Amino acid sequence: MKCLFALLCLTPFAAAQVKAPTTGRDLTPVAVGPSTGSKTAVDVPRGYAVVIGISNYKNLPKKLQLSFAESDAQNVYNTILSKEGGNIQFDNVKKLIGPDATLANMRNALEQWLPSKAKPSDRVIVFFVGHGVVDANGKGYLAPYDVDASRVGETGYPMDRLGKVLSQDVKAGWKVLLVDACHSGQITVNSSLEQVNDSFRGLPQGVLTLTSSHASESSYEDPALGGGNGVFSYFLVKGWMGQADVDPPYGVVSADELVTYVRREVRDYARKQNYQQTPWESGDFPDDLIMGYNPKRTSAAGTQEELANGVLWVEANLDGVQVSVDGQPYGVAGPGEAHLRIPGLSSGMHKIEGARKGYDPASIEINLVPGTTQTVTLRLLYPRVVKPAAKALFDQGDEIWKRSNANAGDLSKAAEFFAKALKEDPTYSAAALELCRVQQAQGKTADALKSCSTATQIDTDYVDARTQYGVILLESGDYLDSVRQLQQAASQDSKNAFVHSLLAEAFYLADRPQEAEAAANQAISLDGSSAQAYLMRGEARRSQKRFDEAIADYRRTLQLQEYGSSFLRVAAYWAIGSGMQKSRSGRRSLYRSQGAAAYYGLCAAEIGKEDYHEAVTYCKRVLSIDKDDTDSYQLLAVSYSSLFNQDNRREYLLHAKESLEATLRINPHLENEKQLRSQLVEINEHLPLVR
Repeated sequence: MKCLFALLCLTPFAAAQVKAPTTGRDLTPVAVGPSTGSKTAVDVPRGYAVVIGISNYKNLPKKLQLSFAESDAQNVYNTILSKEGGNIQFDNVKKLIGPDATLANMRNALEQWLPSKAKPSDRVIVFFVGHGVVDANGKGYLAPYDVDASRVGETGYPMDRLGKVLSQDVKAGWKVLLVDACHSGQITVNSSLEQVNDSFRGLPQGVLTLTSSHASESSYEDPALGGGNGVFSYFLVKGWMGQADVDPPYGVVSADELVTYVRREVRDYARKQNYQQTPWESGDFPDDLIMGYNPKRTSAAGTQEELANGVLWVEANLDGVQVSVDGQPYGVAGPGEAHLRIPGLSSGMHKIEGARKGYDPASIEINLVPGTTQTVTLRLLYPRVVKPAAKALFDQGDEIWKRSNANAGDLSKAAEFFAKALKEDPTYSAAALELCRVQQAQGKTADALKSCSTATQIDTDYVDARTQYGVILLESGDYLDSVRQLQQAASQDSKNAFVHSLLAEAFYLADRPQEAEAAANQAISLDGSSAQAYLMRGEARRSQKRFDEAIADYRRTLQLQEYGSSFLRVAAYWAIGSGMQKSRSGRRSLYRSQGAAAYYGLCAAEIGKEDYHEAVTYCKRVLSIDKDDTDSYQLLAVSYSSLFNQDNRREYLLHAKESLEATLRINPHLENEKQLRSQLVEINEHLPLVR
């Protein structure tokens, strides 16, 4: 039926969505003077990237599944986003991992999204890890998640098509293709390693192509390498994060440096494991093709002779010691067999640091000799003992904080005690964290961010502090940094369902619903009673217009809330001062908030399905919990106006009017206030014409 009120007739999906703002994080031109080893300005162009990785294929037998392709893709994705690596803006990267890496999604990302975004001054990076496959005519394909070995021509992504897209359709001036697709295991009769590798040889010369292996070689995965990695992807990430920056070492990782590093390190590592794998590159690319720039990684040493890299074995006297090299995390070390092996480090000086909560950190500086293996032992000898005076101050602040009901005077006193405790003992990370929480409860977000950052700097593996930091970043609208902090917290405590559910929320607000769904799935797998995880999965699925699945998740959220969720007992703690709740009302308020969010999601999803009667029911449930929720009133207006357009009943028009009036009465300064008032004028003009 024709829509009578243009301003009210929003599309169902648009009416149900709220677009989250994003923050720009692209590199900008940086002038690097001679004092840092470079005589010219470093001009890093804007970047776009597509990252694809598949371990478990939908239609392939178990023997052909891969172990680490998806984690490799995630690592490359993190590197591309990181400030120390690619430093490409969050919204400028498409990630297709596992079931998301379908042929349809690959086509959309490579043939529609990428050409529509990249400009001649930009750089473009495409990374693929998975299987390569060849048909009966010798034509090569990348294997999407849903590839069918009996219909490769219809279900694979042609390599020649990829070459055409990158060379002709994508207008970027710098283009890089990184492919790890020659794993052992024959998908089709024709898919020999030689044929798969040969399929990459015909790609256009205007694209720098770096593949994981040469000629008839396989591309290997190694469970002992960094906790489990593809060999090619492991060294690609380490080189990109700075180990390739040696010629000269002034903060820039050029394409030439990265290719040289990856080829050398993969070849040498493979030889030591008694197999052959040598990456192969092709294409004409300029000397100034920059993969990334980190101004902190500089040296006045000038051009260095290229030397063989070394291997570091890191032991620790305690379990669970977080190891970083030159400020970059590398993994966890412990005593004996729990050591950490770090291959591919550039020759020269390195600072090795070990941290574990509750202990003073340990650090060692070494000069890694070219081509050698060196062992270092990190000894965390001194349990961090809080100064008695600082502990007394902390306890006074904690007593006030725990009994406070958001009384401004009490919060101010608690903050004062925590600040004094931290001043008395600058290593008191718990005082920094509690100060952060109180400051957030006071509405002092900038101060809270500084305090939480201090807590994570004191104890780099303080998961609670890093999680709180991520939550406050989330509330402040810095979704990219929130994702980074919460991803690190999730890696440090991989079994923490709550952290994964918060990560899902960060991805959702950053407008990355597929990643939000994956994080929510992880949280649910760890804790099936996590109502927050089901809520965020519902939000992510609704964003993808999968309304029936979203509705099921919202209902599950409400069921878990009704019967009590172990998650909520944890979440209530974080709600205090985290921004999830500004008050100290605790668990009951959190239940109400979560229930309202689920009912709101149900209302929006039913609008998406064009079931407006159901939508009205659910929006009214939200308003029974929160009578001042303007978003729900606006959804009611959409629902009633849509019902009116179906059968012209006057009561629907009156209800739409009441909903808009309530919205403006509650908050007359909404961003869309002018539009809402125009809608009211239109309704009032039409009401006399309707019986």
